[in-house]
Amino acid sequence: AASDVYKRQRYDWTLVAEEPLLVALPDTHPLAGRAAIDFADLLDEPFLALPESTGPLRDYWLALDARGGRPPRIGAEIASTEETYEALAAGLGVCLVAEGNVPLLTLGGVTARPVHGVTPSRYVLAWRREDGDRTLVRAYAEACRRVTAQE
Repeated sequence: AASDVYKRQRYDWTLVAEEPLLVALPDTHPLAGRAAIDFADLLDEPFLALPESTGPLRDYWLALDARGGRPPRIGAEIASTEETYEALAAGLGVCLVAEGNVPLLTLGGVTARPVHGVTPSRYVLAWRREDGDRTLVRAYAEACRRVTAQE
C-alpha cells in the first residue's frame, strides 16, 4: 500500500497495449465446453502459480483482486511456459493467460476460454520520473503513445 504510492511517485508510464485474459484449462475440464467462463466459477479451482518470490506478479496472475479476499488454491507452482503447459495437460490446475500468449499453451490437450470478471492484461512502458527530461526517454515514450493512438 504505502510502497505502491511511493512507486507511483517515482515512476511515470504510458499504456502500450491491453489484452483480455483467458483461462487455460485441460480439454477434459468440465468448464472447457463453455464459450466463456465467469471468474466466480473458478474460485474453487486449483490454479497454477508462479513462485512466491515473484510477489505482485504471482498475485496478478492468481487474480487476487477479483477474489474478494478468498485465498487461491494452488495446484502446482510453475516457472516457465513449458512447465505451465505440462501442468495444464496433466490436469494439475488452470491458469489465466493474456490473449497473445494463448497459442503457447493451447497445444494438444489444453484449451483457453474467455474469462469475465478479471482485469485485462496491460502492458506499459515505465520510466523513473527523474529520467523524464532525458531526450531519449521522452522520445521513446512519445513514439509509444503515437503508435498506440493509431491502433
